[in-house]
Amino acid sequence: MSNDVNDWHQEGQLFVWRYPNARRGWAGWHFTGDPEGCRSIRNLLDRMHGGDTCHRTIKLSPVTEAILSVPNYQFRTEGRFEKLRLEYSPDFPDLLLEPADGALVMTVGMHRLRALTAAFAEVEIGLGDFGIPTSSSHKVPAWMFWWMPSINYNHGRRL
Repeated sequence: MSNDVNDWHQEGQLFVWRYPNARRGWAGWHFTGDPEGCRSIRNLLDRMHGGDTCHRTIKLSPVTEAILSVPNYQFRTEGRFEKLRLEYSPDFPDLLLEPADGALVMTVGMHRLRALTAAFAEVEIGLGDFGIPTSSSHKVPAWMFWWMPSINYNHGRRL
């Protein structure tokens, strides 16, 4: 693991959830974070980019009703995850997120790293309600990204 990845320290908050028994368009994983959290995970992904296989563990914040009010789909989530192990494997072709031992394990490779980084950059500035493909297969659900409630983006106006 490179020193750059080892030297990274998390800032801000990140939230990850999925809905139980979700309809087709809601079946994938959902993400949001405050601007500091999005900037922090982007920084980690940038440090991982171009390096060898490595990982870091990220603390996840509890998903609240306020967070769930943004997509306004359901007000309950499937599971409660406190940690996310982010694994970078350069040759891995997809984005993968799976529960394991009470945590989430995300695997990302070079091919989808930029799309994931760009998604967090958009949430950082107040954008949301969009998805990114996780695989070349159209049968795999996209990951959805949402803006944070109660954040004063651009003097009270979301961009």
